[in-house]
Amino acid sequence: MRRTLLTLTLALACAQVLGDDKARQQQEEARLRALEQDIKALRDNLDRRGGERNDLAAELKQHELAVSAINQKIAALDASIARLNDELVALDHRKAALVEQRRAQQALIAREVEAAFRLGRAEPLKLLLNQEQPDHLTRTLRYYQYFVAARSAKIDGYKATLRELAEVESAIATRQDALATDRGQLDIEKADLAARSEERRRVLAALDRELGSEQARLAEMDIQRKELEAILARLQEAIQDLAAPSSDPFPQRRGKLPWPAAGKVLKGYGALRAQNLPWKGWLIAADEGAAVSAVHNGRVVFSDYLRGHGLVLIIDHGNNYLSLYAHNQVLLKELGEWVAAGEKIAQVGKSGGLEDSALYFEIRHNGQPQDPRNWLARR
Repeated sequence: MRRTLLTLTLALACAQVLGDDKARQQQEEARLRALEQDIKALRDNLDRRGGERNDLAAELKQHELAVSAINQKIAALDASIARLNDELVALDHRKAALVEQRRAQQALIAREVEAAFRLGRAEPLKLLLNQEQPDHLTRTLRYYQYFVAARSAKIDGYKATLRELAEVESAIATRQDALATDRGQLDIEKADLAARSEERRRVLAALDRELGSEQARLAEMDIQRKELEAILARLQEAIQDLAAPSSDPFPQRRGKLPWPAAGKVLKGYGALRAQNLPWKGWLIAADEGAAVSAVHNGRVVFSDYLRGHGLVLIIDHGNNYLSLYAHNQVLLKELGEWVAAGEKIAQVGKSGGLEDSALYFEIRHNGQPQDPRNWLARR
């Protein structure tokens, strides 16, 4: 009785814990959705303030998002083609093994047929009549049954090999058809990508002409920076209510964090981007499509497009620390997803109006930018 009560108490406690976890999870999701709506409202408000200057910026955004979508399709097709090629290699190996197995089985069956032909149609009767000692009759019949069973098993095995070989050949044909389809679609997507990239270059040239003077460019960069600061400030407020990673606190990783991308630092923290407008992070040169990795465990609190920064991903690491990754080609994580240190979260690109592919990276604490040199591991 006592054991039954204990079991019931434990079950109720577990149910309570699970219920609490589910409730907390639902609250977290609601906060994230509210944050998403707040950021959207903030961006809409910033866009309205921009007025006519948003026309070309909006067109650039449209083309860059289209380029990102095409690149995602190309990446998926590349992965599909690689998988199909691997499957074809495995199927070809299996087919070769089955063909060899069929050849060996055919040889065995040929010998069985030859033996049966020599004995003639009355095979069991001849075996019995050939017995000189009647007391061996029962043993001979038993041996004959074993012989027939073995012969039937060989024939059944041969039939199974033929069936599997036919299935493998059918699977190979299916994979080859799928491969041809994927390769054809890949050619279409690459042609679309080239067209979209050309449109992007046209819009960039138009933007360049519209900005004209150095003073106009500086003003535009200042506006873009202020818009990013406004969004970061809103995020900083929101993450106070969100659950943080439970282990490996960010401050303890100072000087040990992995780099977000492999490449040379083009612009360092504090370097002047233009008059009185310093870089608040690092601009890292990297090949287009190269991996962008999270520098630490955390949760994605922003995954969207920002004018002047392109496709941006921001991760909350707890303890009021954020990391930011901008100018990406493709974003691989969405709002609310948890990521691990070193996990691939995006692909390097040049969205946001860059001429050459690069990753812009920032670390923030309590909303204040930090020099990545103090946080990333030496190399």
